[in-house]
Amino acid sequence: MPNEPISMGIQLSQLATFLFSRREAILTNWRTICENDPSLFGVAGLTREEFTDQIPALLSVVERRLRQEPDATSPHQIAREHGRHRWHKGYALHELLHELSHLHETLLGELRTFWGKYVDVSPDVLMVAYQLVGTLIHEAIGGSIARYDEFQKAEATERALNLQRVLDNVNELGRQRGAMLRVASHDLRSSFSVIQGAASLLDMPDNTEQERTEMLQILNRNFPRLAALLTELMDLARLEAGHESMQVKVFDAADLLRSLINSAQPLAAKQSVFLTGDGPANLIVTGDATKVFRIAQNLLTNALKNTVDGQVSVSWSHESQFRWILSIQDTGSGLSSAAANWLSEQLQPVAEAAAVFDEDLPIQPPTASELSGEPVPPDGEGIGLYIVKRLCELLNASLDVETHAGSGTLIRVRFPIQYAN
Repeated sequence: MPNEPISMGIQLSQLATFLFSRREAILTNWRTICENDPSLFGVAGLTREEFTDQIPALLSVVERRLRQEPDATSPHQIAREHGRHRWHKGYALHELLHELSHLHETLLGELRTFWGKYVDVSPDVLMVAYQLVGTLIHEAIGGSIARYDEFQKAEATERALNLQRVLDNVNELGRQRGAMLRVASHDLRSSFSVIQGAASLLDMPDNTEQERTEMLQILNRNFPRLAALLTELMDLARLEAGHESMQVKVFDAADLLRSLINSAQPLAAKQSVFLTGDGPANLIVTGDATKVFRIAQNLLTNALKNTVDGQVSVSWSHESQFRWILSIQDTGSGLSSAAANWLSEQLQPVAEAAAVFDEDLPIQPPTASELSGEPVPPDGEGIGLYIVKRLCELLNASLDVETHAGSGTLIRVRFPIQYAN
């Protein structure tokens, strides 16, 4: 009788040695069972190392416990790491539980094999072994479920945050659209009122020749402005409806921008503005030349409209092997604070190490009138900049703004040099 505990200890140690010698076979048999389970789809795509992840460590726990040695590592923590691995491999929780169930089945099969080989093994030894294996699988399931629960909660939180961001973006887009429509309505009413008034006066029979000439000059000034505003509204409608698509081809950005600058020289002369273009003679890129031209045209037109008796500089260059830069700087009155903040809000790249404007206030905080939603940007400035922003989003171009009242504005647009097919 006194020898029974020693005998049991020896037999448990023999079982531990047996399981260690069978470890590769255990892992192979376990994988075979899992591969034959139609509910486990991801097994075939895992390498041996990926499939057996952390399981050898769990088997070591069984062997140490059979030898009545303390755990070197918590099986709960081992199972958490295994659960993390399976999560990142795209396993559903029920797939992980099926795998552990098959591991349990495999280990019980090994105990039966051991009993068949060593027929004199005490039933108490097998009972202890069954209990140890059952406890280990229970701990493994608990650790894996805990890890999955953490990941699912984190994923749910991230999904909720993403949904909230989407909702905030939708609400902001609605606010922006409302502001653009107020600006457009204001400008359209103003232009139509001027045209209607001039036309009515022009039709009066007692007008002098000088008065008729003045009325015609008013009409000639306002018709182009009205046509430009309607064109912008049509461009905006196409962008909002998703009817704009990219037409990618190879083109010379330098040649395109020089052409734009030449066409804008009459407007620059009218504003007494010195308009220049600087950059390499050729800048061969891949992209949508028409949309790049529209972005540059809107920004240049806006710069010229806000600059009187000053300078506007357009420049272009490579930034890296992946991107090129278009920059437009003016010495005008500066963008309205709300427009500058809004324009660069979602398209701003990493901050420049050294800004061109050395003041510490590149963008001023919005004023009370700007926050009230009144149509602050004059002459449809908001619509043109909104079109620029939407086109930049379409072309995967980033944009940043430096502006200061009385000093002018600098806008940089960074375009990809190539687009994926």
